[in-house]
Amino acid sequence: MIDAARIAQAIHGLRLLVRMEPGCLSFFEQNHNGFVRSFLPALVLAPLHFTHIALAYQSAPEKPAIAAYIIIETLAYLLTWVLFPFVMIYIASSLDRAQRYFTYLVAYNWFQLVVGGVILPLTLVVDLKLISTEGASVLNLAVVGTFLFYGTFLACAALDVASTTAFGIVLLDIMLNLLSSEIIRAL
Repeated sequence: MIDAARIAQAIHGLRLLVRMEPGCLSFFEQNHNGFVRSFLPALVLAPLHFTHIALAYQSAPEKPAIAAYIIIETLAYLLTWVLFPFVMIYIASSLDRAQRYFTYLVAYNWFQLVVGGVILPLTLVVDLKLISTEGASVLNLAVVGTFLFYGTFLACAALDVASTTAFGIVLLDIMLNLLSSEIIRAL
């Protein structure tokens, strides 16, 4: 379990990360237990995500069986949270950065709280048709650009790699998300 002090410490680390302060990584638990606890943002963001899923189901022209839909979407949500950390085991090892795996992934998982805290409300605003799809596209582009910027900074600092390598890792993350989304959409 995670206590309030550890949550507060991680939130403080996120604030420092957003301000790109050098010591931001020291506020994240950089070990196996911290890694497990760093999936708390998945639970925090789940209500927003599944609200989007429910709205998407309601507006679908052909509705699949609700039980199958719930199972597939739940598995898809889990996949989006574990696929990149799984792939990063091999990437960190191939970069000779296995010892920095937890340093990176713990901060990365907590950073998803910031990313999801921006993207999911935007998605819900689009779902509710409170903003045009064109306006949402512009905002989405800004969010992706910001994610690329901060994600590169985080990978560079946590893995101690060149910015080009860090940028490649962030692109890999985006590509894995797009690929898994397409697979789920096909189901």
